[in-house]
Formats: sequence, C-alpha cells, structure tokens
Amino acid sequence: MTDGRAPAELQKEDDGETQVSTKRHRGLLGSSCPCAPCNWRTKQVREAREVTTDRLGFKRQAARKSRYPAWSMPRQQNRFARSSCSSRGSHLARIAPARKPMSRKRRIVAWIAASGLAVLVGLALSAAWMMRPASLKRLVEDGLASQLNLDTSVEHISVQFLPRPRVSGKALTMRVRERPDLPPFISIGTFWVDVGLFSIMRRHVGTVHVDGLEIIVPPRQDGGQPAETASAGRKDYGVVVDHLVAHDAKLSFVRKRPDRLPLMFRIHELKVEDIGFDRPIPFYARLTNPIPEGIVETRGTFGPWRRDDGTQTALSGEYTFLNANLATINGIGGTLQSTGRYEGELTQIAAYGSTFTPDFSLELGGKPLPLSTTFHAVIDGTNGSTELVSVNAKLLNTPITTRGSITNLDGPGRHDLKLDVTIEAGRIEDILALAIDTPDPMLRGDLSLRSTFALPPGKTKVPQRLAMRGQFGLGAATFTDSQVQAKLQELSRRSQGKEKDEPMLRVLTNLTGQFTVDSGVLTLSRLSFSVPGATVRLAGTYGLDSGAIDFRGTLRMEAGMSDVVGGFKSIFLKPFNPLFRKDSAGTLLPIKITGTRKAPKMGIEMGKILKRGS
Repeated sequence: MTDGRAPAELQKEDDGETQVSTKRHRGLLGSSCPCAPCNWRTKQVREAREVTTDRLGFKRQAARKSRYPAWSMPRQQNRFARSSCSSRGSHLARIAPARKPMSRKRRIVAWIAASGLAVLVGLALSAAWMMRPASLKRLVEDGLASQLNLDTSVEHISVQFLPRPRVSGKALTMRVRERPDLPPFISIGTFWVDVGLFSIMRRHVGTVHVDGLEIIVPPRQDGGQPAETASAGRKDYGVVVDHLVAHDAKLSFVRKRPDRLPLMFRIHELKVEDIGFDRPIPFYARLTNPIPEGIVETRGTFGPWRRDDGTQTALSGEYTFLNANLATINGIGGTLQSTGRYEGELTQIAAYGSTFTPDFSLELGGKPLPLSTTFHAVIDGTNGSTELVSVNAKLLNTPITTRGSITNLDGPGRHDLKLDVTIEAGRIEDILALAIDTPDPMLRGDLSLRSTFALPPGKTKVPQRLAMRGQFGLGAATFTDSQVQAKLQELSRRSQGKEKDEPMLRVLTNLTGQFTVDSGVLTLSRLSFSVPGATVRLAGTYGLDSGAIDFRGTLRMEAGMSDVVGGFKSIFLKPFNPLFRKDSAGTLLPIKITGTRKAPKMGIEMGKILKRGS
C-alpha cells in the first residue's frame, strides 16, 4: 500500500541513487491523477529503472526490493482503480514496468519456431485427412494398378491412431488385365503397417506385415509387346516399402493345359527389402520344394517389374537345397544336398550348381552308392519340368555325362525321365553294384557306354518301367569268382591248344555288344566275348527280375578240335577236325547258355554241327 506521498518525496528518499525527476515522472503519469494505483505504478517504474541502470554496468548500490510487489496491491485499491480512475485506459498502459527489448536473433528464432509449429500442425491435419480409409483405399488401388499394370482391389482398409498410427487391410487382389479366366496373380489375406506423420504424404512406409500371401503365376504369354518395366514413362516413387515380411505364403504355377493341376511351393518365410517399382528387389525365402521334397533357402533379387507381362520379370540369386528326399521320385532313393545359383524369369529359370547324394540307389536290387554331380539345367516354371542341358556326374569311381529332360506330370512323384547317358572311362563294378547287392562285384573292368535312358512314372517296379537302348564295351575285365576265372583260363588254354602243364597268364576278358532294356527284359545283340585264343558271340535275353538266361551263339577257337580236347582222345578226334573248322577258325562251335543267374547251364548245340556236316 502507498502512504500518500507524492512521487517527488519518494524521489528524495532514494539518496541520489537515481536521477528521475518529479517533472519527468509527471510527464509519464500526468499531473492531474491523484489515485492510489497511479502512485503505486510510479513506485514500480522507479524501481524498474534502478534495476535497469544497475544491469547496464554502473557500480552503484543494488536497488532495494520493491516495497510494493505486483501481487501486493490491496484488493480495495485494485477495485478503486477499476471503478474510479477515469484515465486508466490511457496512462496505466504507459506506466507498465520497462522490459529489456528482445534481440533480433531471438525474434528470428521465435518466428521460425512459430512458423514450424504452424507447418507441423498443417502437415498433421493434411496427414490425418489423407489417412482416411477411403483416401488410403484409393491410393493403394490406383498406385498398384498404375505401376504394375494389374487390376487391383482392396476389400477393406481401417486406420487406428492409438497406441500409434496403424493402417490395416484385408482381401487385396491383383489380376492380369483382360484375363478374367485366370485366378488372381497376387492375393493377400490381411496386411498391416505402422505409419508415421509423413509416411502417407511421401508414399513411403517402414515394415509391412502380410498374412495369406498367394502368388499364382499364369502361363507365359506368347509374343506381346517389347519389354516395358514399371518405371517406363511413369513417376519414380523410389523405395515405397522398406521391409515386407510374409508370415505364410504360397507360390503356384498355372499349367499351360487347363486340365493339369498347378505346381505349388509352400513358402515358410519370406522377407523382401527396399521394395520399389523401378529396381531389382532383394529378398530371402525359405520354402519346401515338392519334388524331390526338401527345404530350399534362397537369397536373390526380383525385378524391375515387367508391365507388359509380369511372368517375364527378371529373377536371380543363390540357393541351398537341403535334405531332399529322392524317394519322392518313384524308383529312386537317397538324400540329396545341392548348392548353386539361378537366373532368368519367373516362368523359365536357368540353374547352375552341384549336388551330392551319399546314398543314391535305384530300385533294381543293388546297394546305395555315393553320387556327385555338377549341372546346368533350365526349369520351366509353368509345369515344373526340367531340361538337363549338361550333367557331369560321378558314381563312386565312374564318371557319367548326361543330358535330357525330366517332365513333371500330375500327381506326386510322377516324373518322366528321358536321358542320354555316356560313360567313357568307367568301371563295370560300379554299375553292377546298382543292380546286384553282393559283398564283391562279380566282374571288374573298364567300361564304356552310350545309351538312352527312359523311366516313365508308374506304380510298378523300376525294371518293368525302365527302357534303355545303346552299346557298351568292357576292357581288361576279370571275374572275381575264382571258379569262373579258372574256367575262363582253362577255355583260353584249350583254345590255344596248350598243354595243362604250360604256364598261363591271368586272363583278361574283352566284352562288347548292343543292348536294349524293355519291360524288365535285357536283350543283347552282337555280344562279343573274348579271351586269349577264343571268341564268343552271343545274342539273347536276360530277365532283370527273374534272372532267366537264354543266349545262343558261337564259340570260335584258334586250335582244332583235337587240340582243344587234348590227351589220348585227340587221336580219335583228328579225323573230325574239318567238321568243326569253319571261316578260318580252328574250331567253331554253336553254343547256348540257359538256366538262371544263380544256376547257368552252358552246352553245345550238336544238331547245328551235324547239319553243317551234311
């Protein structure tokens, strides 16, 4: 409260600390206002000036605290000021305490802050407007349809703002234009994505989660327009989605023939990065390969998207094929591991890689053998068939070169194999081991072979379905059975007319011939079997399942019949030597081999000899 003293008296009381005069004070307040609020304001102005003077650096005694702080004016004086001071509207504003003027830098910062706040508010309002479900639905449909050239529709989109903004939707489908007969190219059951303030405005989001993703690749279109990517003549949106995570997905290929079932791959994990319409898109996938059944892990790139035909979009990457069960292909067994790379497009992929199967087997009664390969193959994505451009395999110690095709048919395990097989420097014991399970192979030697190989699908055993046609040769072959080898040595000794006590080297057998395999029967023609001093030519059949043998042919020996028999009996046979001599051979005998694999019988067809003599 004020004591009623005039401003001039208050000035004298300050002991010269300030030079504010009564005249100057009255010039500010006006000399005709005696009210208490005006006197109170006068005191506030004086003390504010003292503080200001001290802040300017004058070394004076600190200004004493105001005797009348702003909150200390009695309520009566405030009420008096509101009711009795007729000039308060004009001079009370002029006597407000002096404030330090705001610097230019602060004013600029304040303007920037205010402008930024206004911009943020405007952007927030714009984003909120654009995040209306109707706007988002139109944005998604129009954007995908324009960039991918697919008819796009979304059944429902919803937006929630708490605890953070999230956009979710369901039933997103994309179809090939003007092809209502085809199923949707891409369909998504549900999806959701957390968005920020600027995500919608700049058409860029972080991570999109997808459930129920299904990609059904239609058959490749014949002809068509030149290649046109998604960015051709269109706005470049750059990266639209940073990450896409599919929690459950399927990849199917529609066959060219409408009566054939689609080929389907189940994708257990799919992660796609930096999704854009005008660039290759990195991805990682883990899926199950149906035939042969196994897990495939792959990393690669997909794109840019082909607007004219999405099935021709570029695809490349590397893969690892783990624990593939070859038993899912009827007639073959083993567990395959493979690594390699691939390139091409969705409907036609070229693969380069290697495989290793430690326990490869055929349904022929043999035993498992290690098989390794390097290959170049082309996979037709529309039906799952594979063209084997070149395969270099090694079965135990036998190198094999193969080319051909593996046609995928309807139903599990239904594959039609057609191969051309070449063996240049193989081992016969490795091939026999696939068909005969014995501790030791019955024959060892060098093998050369050229053959066609066909294995159609079916429920019957492999020998009944296997079809082969070709020619083969054996060099420096020996039989592991000592009795068989002894008989061959005896045949060689007798054919050369040697005595029993003459030393004999180990007999090496040469065998050549042409063969066919059909309906479980091996047919041999022009089979030539030779040992030193003798040559056997045979033709006949051998049952792969039954083991039945029926071969007919000739035994040609260098020595005459009497020398072949030797000993005392040779004296009686010398007159008959001309009967057995023919075509410059010392002895030519018609022979037959019958019986079974376990009990073969060999004999001479005497009837043919007698006819020859007559």
